[in-house]
This record gives sequence, C-alpha cells and structure tokens, in this order.
Amino acid sequence: MGVGDEIAIVDAGPLIHLAEIDALRALTVFSRLHLPQAVWVETVEQGRVSADRLINLQVTRHTLIPLEVTQFSQTQDLTALHRGEQECLLLCKQLNVPLLLTDDLAARDVAKRLGLLPVGSLGVVVRAYRQGLILLNEAERFLTELYSVSSLFVTRDIVDITIQQLRLAR
Repeated sequence: MGVGDEIAIVDAGPLIHLAEIDALRALTVFSRLHLPQAVWVETVEQGRVSADRLINLQVTRHTLIPLEVTQFSQTQDLTALHRGEQECLLLCKQLNVPLLLTDDLAARDVAKRLGLLPVGSLGVVVRAYRQGLILLNEAERFLTELYSVSSLFVTRDIVDITIQQLRLAR
C-alpha cells in the first residue's frame, strides 16, 4: 500500500516513463491508482509496461462506457486528446479524484481547466522523495534518467532545477 492516503488517476505517460528507468516503485507513494482501460491497452497490452511490474502498485482498472467517454469529450472539448487521456479525465470526474498523473502537456492544460491537479513523472519522483520512499541519490538518478534514458520529453534545465530544489529541501 502507498505511503500516504492519496489516490490518483494515472495516464500512460508516467507508467511508461517510470518503467523505462525502473522507477515504478515511486508510484507506491499513492495509496491507490485508478487506470482506465484505454491506458491499460496503451501500456500493458502494447508491451510498453509489463503487468508483472504493476503488481506491487495498488491499481484498480476501469472499463468506461464508450458513449459516456465520447459525450464527455465533446462537451468538455477534449477531442484533440488521445482516448486514454479522455478516459482519465472522465474517471477523475466520475470518482471525484482531483489528481491526474500525466506527462502530456495538452492533458495537463485540460486538467487544470477542469479544476484538477496534474502531476507528471518528475512530480511523482519528487513526491516519493519528500515522503521518504526513496533517497535523495535515487531521486536525483531517477530525475536524470527521465531526461537521458526515458522517452519523456523534458529539458535538462527543468531536471537540473528540480534536483536543485530537492537538495535545498533537505
């Protein structure tokens, strides 16, 4: 179970990027993760994240009604987003969970517009460090590898600023 009692809806990006650097355990900072079926398909069924690697996470999968997703996407002007992001945003509203884990900039913008808090892979690592789940050297390595190893698009400057802030918060 997670360190805190925080629940989040998780998009494909953080699962993929944290898996690429062997840092999925940082997600145990959340007591429960809700994962829509479209994200499961994009990550596990497409072979980008092994289902075995998700076992230690408290994950609940959800199958949403396609018509509800379509209607929500149209009424909220989400048609430019991928299906997984649309399902994540709807699930946030359905479950009244204000925290969306996503690395997609467009999804982050929409989440903010909908009154949700978007947190990306870097933010997950920072939370895991602040809650004592990982050590500073691990957090620094994970942040650096998100830039240098994973497929996440992030600038070196952002990573350096994040690491500097972690060091100051010690």
